[in-house]
Parts: sequence; structure tokens; C-alpha cells
Amino acid sequence: MAFLEVENMSLEFGGVKACQNVNFSLEPGILYGLIGPNGAGKSTIFNVLTGIYAPTRGDVRLGGESLVGKKPFEIAQKGIGRTFQNIRLFKELTVLENVMTSFYSSSHTTLADMVFQTKKFSSEEDEIRVKSLELLDVMGIKDLSDVPAGGLPYGKQRKLEIARALGLNPKLLLLDEPAAGLNPAETRELTNLIRDIQKARNITVLLIEHDMGLVMNICEKIYVLVQGQLVCEGVADVIQNDKRVIEAYLGVD
Repeated sequence: MAFLEVENMSLEFGGVKACQNVNFSLEPGILYGLIGPNGAGKSTIFNVLTGIYAPTRGDVRLGGESLVGKKPFEIAQKGIGRTFQNIRLFKELTVLENVMTSFYSSSHTTLADMVFQTKKFSSEEDEIRVKSLELLDVMGIKDLSDVPAGGLPYGKQRKLEIARALGLNPKLLLLDEPAAGLNPAETRELTNLIRDIQKARNITVLLIEHDMGLVMNICEKIYVLVQGQLVCEGVADVIQNDKRVIEAYLGVD
């Protein structure tokens, strides 16, 4: 049964149709890909799913509940975490502090607890620190926990952003071009990490990616977006041999 449903979703900016009548659904525990040429509207769909944009028409439902009109932080609390095409870390904070920020969205302590350093605050802070270090260990960057995030190499910043998104304990993880800017060795390592995390946590992953090797290697189902419309969906073999997909990427003779 689908737990995220996008129904007849359209988004327009003035006269520009960014997305048109998009329909798709995601089932629990599956790793999906969303591909398409530059400007197809892929990141726009992510922005609708996370409440940055409100659709002009249509609906987005998580577990049967509409997300339209909800603020990004409310959607994050409901179980959708994401990364961005352009990395958005708190660069002055340490690696550990970056991950800890994601846990605060579900914190049970109050401002008064924090100001007066109550036992409740200290206990939860210790728990958040331990969980954050565990995520950094999974991503292979625990030894860099005290380093300012802005001082990390690019590939490790990508890992840190994923770790921070996982701190929300998401049901659905949206990865926007996670391999962008990585060399082949880093891409292979990241591919294995994404697969292992998805299986270990049994979460749904939807990733946007231009590295077709990565997409075809790990995605169980792929959606293809062209000029704001979904034109094809299926497993890797179906996508690779679809005439509409070939035309979108290579053009028509």
C-alpha cells in the first residue's frame, strides 16, 4: 500500500508550468529514482513534497493525510527528511553539532529546561549526542565530529548532510543529487551507503541523480520527468529501453 501519494499535482509560476498533472506513489521500504534532463522539474517536486512550494492544483498525501498548506518543519516532523542539490550545512558549527540540530525538532525539553540546565535537558542532550555520533559512525565521519562543517572536503559534506537528514528519523528520505561533485570512488562508496542505510532502516528513499550508473544500480523503481510531466516509470531495464526516455536525453534524429 502506498504511503505517499501525489495526485494530479501541478505547479505554476506566473505563466511558467513547472509541473503538470504529476501522479505517482511511493510504497514503504522501496528505493526509488527520479530522473530527467536539467530543468525537468525534479527539484521542484522535492520542494512541493517538503512544503517549500504549495502546488497550484492537486494533492500530496502522507499516510492518507494531506501535506498541502503545511510548513516545512511540520512536514519534517511527520517523517520526511531531505538533502539539497546545493549543500546547506551550518558551516560554522561542528560536524557533530550539525547532526544534533536535526534531533531538536523532536525534543521534549522546554526553553526553561535549557536556560536552567535541568536534569531533563542534560539527559536528553546526552542522548542526542550519542545518537548523533552513531549516525556519524555509520557515515564514516565520526572521527571528524569536532571539525567545523565548512572545513570538510566536499564528499564528506555530502555524507554529513545525509547524516543530518537521518537525524529526523524519517519514513521518507529525499536525496537531491547526492553524488553531485563526487569522484568515481566517492560515488561507489556513497552508492553502497545509500543502499545499506535504506535496507537497515527499512525506509523509503527517493533520489534525484544524473549519475545513471548509480540510479540503475540501486533503484528498484524509476520515474522519468520531462518538461514537468512524468513520461515513464518502471524498473531499470524498462527505463533504459523506453523510446521517450531516449529521446529526452539524446534528442530525436
